[in-house]
Amino acid sequence: MVAQVEDAVIARVAGAAGLGYKFGTVASYAGELDGQLDEVVRKWPACWITWTGSAKPTRFGTSRTRWVEANTFAVLVAARNVRGERETRHGSVSEPGAYQMLDDVQSLLIGQDFGIAIEAFEPGRKRTLYNAQLRGKSIAVYAQEWHTRWLVEKPAEEIVGGLLKVGINYHLTPDDGTADASDLITLEGSQ
Repeated sequence: MVAQVEDAVIARVAGAAGLGYKFGTVASYAGELDGQLDEVVRKWPACWITWTGSAKPTRFGTSRTRWVEANTFAVLVAARNVRGERETRHGSVSEPGAYQMLDDVQSLLIGQDFGIAIEAFEPGRKRTLYNAQLRGKSIAVYAQEWHTRWLVEKPAEEIVGGLLKVGINYHLTPDDGTADASDLITLEGSQ
């Protein structure tokens, strides 16, 4: 489900029309800010999404086979501007600022379920990741958390049905790396 949500956010942001600008990068976050920033900024303005984790699922109803899992995603927006730090954040006539991009992405995502089995996206905390100078260019990177929940269910028995045999190796101590005895157990119903 995490991959579906990431792909849906990417499609929504990449397909947005009428923003007045186009993102140079819309993708899953893969550590771009940890590497050579001077290479990465060439593809800005940028928007990345990443899954940040989930809370412990809570049981759904009286069933012991269904839980609701709360998940958090982070959307990062990145801007650069040669005119200075203020323009990087606020934007200029020809270039969006990081604040505008953050607001635009929020407008695109708020209340969205993307047509998949999740609760609608709820906005969360916003924070600064970078607000710095890089080779004479100002850069700003901000992140906003997004919260959603979905149902997690125990798989139907048929899904587990592919297990036909179990092999067990026994090792006596001291273990020399070679099995001292082995068993191959054929499960009922798989004969």
